[in-house]
Amino acid sequence: MSKRTKKVGPAGRLGARYGVTVRKRIADVEIECRGRHECPVCHGVTMGRTASGIWVCRRCGTRMASSSYKPTPPAAVRRELAEVLAKAEGREEAAGVEKEESEVIPAKEPRKA
Repeated sequence: MSKRTKKVGPAGRLGARYGVTVRKRIADVEIECRGRHECPVCHGVTMGRTASGIWVCRRCGTRMASSSYKPTPPAAVRRELAEVLAKAEGREEAAGVEKEESEVIPAKEPRKA
């Protein structure tokens, strides 16, 4: 007997039902869900899903509640990260403005028709 799920992966249990697009989406979500993810505490790629929305790190034992299919950082961490990135971009923009002011750009002469 041949393997049934070589192409479709975990969606092979659905057989020929529900359409190709739906089965591919299910396979992508389940592969992402069942894989290992980075732990926000110990930064090891050991975070696994134990139930819907419950993630446990096998390395440090941290338990975390998050989204169902992919662990996402808490809102406070996302907010802090956005502030840090905005501050870093602000510094780069300020440095870019100083460079532009120091450069001399020749004025273009209007075309004569």
